[in-house]
Amino acid sequence: MLVPSAGMNLVSLSVDGEDRLVLPAPLEKFMAAPRTGGVPLLHPWANRLRGDRYEAGGRRVDLSGIPDLKRDGNGLPMHGLLLRADDWGLETSEASDGGAAIIEGSIDWSDARPGFEAFPFPHRLAVRWSLSVGGDAVVTARCDLRVESHGDMVPVASGWHPYLRPRAGIDRGRLELRMPPVRHAALDEDGLPEIEADGTPRLQASPLLDGPLGDRVFDDLYRAPDEAWNATVSDGASTIELRTDGSWPWLQVYAPEGSDFVCIEPMLAPTAALSDGHPLVVEPGRPLEASFTIRILEDGDH
Repeated sequence: MLVPSAGMNLVSLSVDGEDRLVLPAPLEKFMAAPRTGGVPLLHPWANRLRGDRYEAGGRRVDLSGIPDLKRDGNGLPMHGLLLRADDWGLETSEASDGGAAIIEGSIDWSDARPGFEAFPFPHRLAVRWSLSVGGDAVVTARCDLRVESHGDMVPVASGWHPYLRPRAGIDRGRLELRMPPVRHAALDEDGLPEIEADGTPRLQASPLLDGPLGDRVFDDLYRAPDEAWNATVSDGASTIELRTDGSWPWLQVYAPEGSDFVCIEPMLAPTAALSDGHPLVVEPGRPLEASFTIRILEDGDH
């Protein structure tokens, strides 16, 4: 099930009546507060900023007066501006072969839009979900993101936050991770990257992430491969696979203590990229296009 007013969020993806995504509360309560769950879009920044002020494209932005801004436990702006945006223009269709249901939402991000001052960079944002059943996976959900400038550069540090759970209540010792080769970003006590002189995250060798989740706890940023990469969460009977198209050079892994889920979050730029002056830049006439696919495979299908 897709809920556009929750950030074009795929809040549910079920196989045999069992949801493979996680919401922290029933949908009605989930919608009443800017919480994350399902597969929400984090735009124009994913994870945290260093504070209320950032500068990009010659513009200085102060978020301190923005109402209802999502913040973390330390008061830092977190997860962008769209978690409960309800102004998506929607289109639905079906592929010609009848194999996929397609839902596309778009937002014209202009100075007429409430909250524009929090990100004063005119652009068009479009999200397209294609959902299909059958083939080499039981369920496939493909997401295509497009950001198109309306005249000036657009600094983006967007990402997605999939809450992946092969089965509810599974023992963490039976959850198995398979990750691409990554480098770990050193983080400070606020979960922000330690930075080099040029403002980029300080990277270090990463311990092997593959293997049982067990008692491991994650809230970590990684530099992903420059090319397409895959990651999986499996319980031995069901596997959830995240495939990217090579447009997501950063990823966050989130698995808090006691969780029966793992979040593997594709990101266009690292945490705090807007604050640190190195977001991904969308130039006029050169739209950004990026996609990823979530596939659910049952034992014997992979």
